[in-house]
Amino acid sequence: MSSVVQLRSNVRQRKGTPDVGDVIAREESWQVLWTEAMASHDPLRLFDALANRLADFGFDQVAYVNFQHTGEALSGQSGEPARRTITYGQDWIEFYAREGYFEDDVLFDLALTNQRPIEWEQVTSALDLSKRQLEIFQAGWDAGHRFGITIPFHGPTGRVATLSVSTSGTQMDVPRDPMEVYALAAQFHAIFDAIAGSKDLVPPPPRLSEREYECLSWAAQGKSNRDIAEIIGVSEPTVQFHMSNVMKKLKVSSRVSAVYEASRVGLLR
Repeated sequence: MSSVVQLRSNVRQRKGTPDVGDVIAREESWQVLWTEAMASHDPLRLFDALANRLADFGFDQVAYVNFQHTGEALSGQSGEPARRTITYGQDWIEFYAREGYFEDDVLFDLALTNQRPIEWEQVTSALDLSKRQLEIFQAGWDAGHRFGITIPFHGPTGRVATLSVSTSGTQMDVPRDPMEVYALAAQFHAIFDAIAGSKDLVPPPPRLSEREYECLSWAAQGKSNRDIAEIIGVSEPTVQFHMSNVMKKLKVSSRVSAVYEASRVGLLR
C-alpha cells in the first residue's frame, strides 16, 4: 500500500449512551468543525472532521481511498497515484502492505461493480470467497476492524473511490440503519474531490452512431467482424467500416484498444 497518507485523527470514541445534552453539544461542535474544515479547503482537515463525526456513530476506524481505475487489476500502482486518508493504526497499515492484501482485497473488487454500500458481514456470509480473501477478513478482525461497511463512489472516466468505516467494538456500538452515515459519506466525497481532485474538465466521450455503438458492443463481447455482420444482418465490410469509425473517434488503432477506451470513458457499461 504505497504512498499512504497517515492522518492521526483525534477520534472521539463513543462510550455508553450519551444523554440529550451531550448529543446536542456534539452536534453543535460537529457543525462548527465541519464548517471550518470546508472553509479551510484542506482535504485532510475535512477528513479529520469526518472521522470525528463518524466516531459519534460508533465507527472509530475510517479509510478513504480515492484512486483512478484504469481497467487494469487494482494494484495500487495506477497511472494516477491513489490518494489515501486513513485512521487505521500504523502496524495494520504496514502489515496490510507487507502481505500484499491490496491485490486480493475483495472489497475493492466489489466497489467496482456495486453502487450501494457493502456490508462486510454480508460479504463473508453470502459470497464464496477464496482462502486468501477469507484470510484478509480474518486478519482485519484480529486487528480490530469489525462490523464494517465499504461505501463505493463512481465518477467520470472510470474513477472509483471508497470510504470504509468499521468499529473496534461490538455490533451494538454501530447503528442498525446507518443512512445518515451514507449521506455524510456522500457529502464528504463530493467536497473532498472538489478540493483535492483535478481542476481540469473531463471532456465528454465522442458521439457514436447507433450502428457504431452496436458494432462496438458486440466487439466488447469478443465477436469478430464476421460474427457481428451475421448478428446484425449487414456485410462484413460494413462492420469493418463502422469499427474503423469507432477507432478514429476514440483515437486508437486497434479493436482491443477501442473496447478498453470506450469502457474507460463510460461508453460501455
